[in-house]
Amino acid sequence: MDQLMTIDELAAYMRVSRFTVYRLAKDRLIPATKIGRQWRFQKEEIDQWVKEQFRRESR
Repeated sequence: MDQLMTIDELAAYMRVSRFTVYRLAKDRLIPATKIGRQWRFQKEEIDQWVKEQFRRESR
Protein backbone atom coordinates (compact mmCIF):
# COMPACT_ATOMS: atom_id res chain seq x y z
CA MET A 1 0.00 0.00 0.00
CA ASP A 2 1.20 3.49 -0.80
CA GLN A 3 2.41 5.55 2.10
CA LEU A 4 0.76 8.98 2.35
CA MET A 5 2.85 11.74 3.86
CA THR A 6 1.89 15.14 5.26
CA ILE A 7 3.67 18.38 4.40
CA ASP A 8 5.74 18.16 7.58
CA GLU A 9 6.71 14.53 6.94
CA LEU A 10 7.67 15.26 3.35
CA ALA A 11 9.67 18.33 4.34
CA ALA A 12 11.67 16.22 6.80
CA TYR A 13 12.07 13.42 4.22
CA MET A 14 13.31 15.81 1.53
CA ARG A 15 15.27 17.97 3.99
CA VAL A 16 13.63 21.20 2.86
CA SER A 17 11.41 23.70 4.63
CA ARG A 18 7.70 23.18 5.13
CA PHE A 19 7.09 26.34 3.09
CA THR A 20 9.04 24.92 0.12
CA VAL A 21 6.88 21.78 0.05
CA TYR A 22 3.70 23.84 0.38
CA ARG A 23 4.73 26.15 -2.46
CA LEU A 24 5.63 23.22 -4.76
CA ALA A 25 2.28 21.57 -4.06
CA LYS A 26 0.28 24.77 -4.46
CA ASP A 27 1.98 25.55 -7.77
CA ARG A 28 1.44 21.93 -8.94
CA LEU A 29 5.18 21.39 -9.41
CA ILE A 30 5.28 18.25 -7.26
CA PRO A 31 2.87 15.28 -7.28
CA ALA A 32 0.31 15.96 -4.55
CA THR A 33 -3.29 15.30 -3.60
CA LYS A 34 -5.45 17.59 -1.55
CA ILE A 35 -7.62 15.74 0.96
CA GLY A 36 -9.99 18.16 2.56
CA ARG A 37 -7.87 21.22 3.26
CA GLN A 38 -4.57 19.34 3.64
CA TRP A 39 -1.99 18.23 1.09
CA ARG A 40 -0.92 14.58 1.00
CA PHE A 41 1.95 13.00 -0.91
CA GLN A 42 2.62 9.42 -1.96
CA LYS A 43 6.19 8.46 -1.14
CA GLU A 44 6.60 6.39 -4.32
CA GLU A 45 5.44 9.28 -6.52
CA ILE A 46 7.77 11.70 -4.75
CA ASP A 47 10.73 9.33 -5.18
CA GLN A 48 9.96 9.02 -8.90
CA TRP A 49 9.56 12.81 -9.24
CA VAL A 50 12.97 13.39 -7.60
CA LYS A 51 14.62 10.89 -9.97
CA GLU A 52 13.09 12.68 -12.96
CA GLN A 53 14.34 16.03 -11.71
CA PHE A 54 17.90 14.70 -11.51
CA ARG A 55 17.62 13.22 -15.01
CA ARG A 56 16.52 16.57 -16.44
CA GLU A 57 19.38 18.45 -14.77
CA SER A 58 22.02 15.97 -15.89
CA ARG A 59 21.18 16.41 -19.58
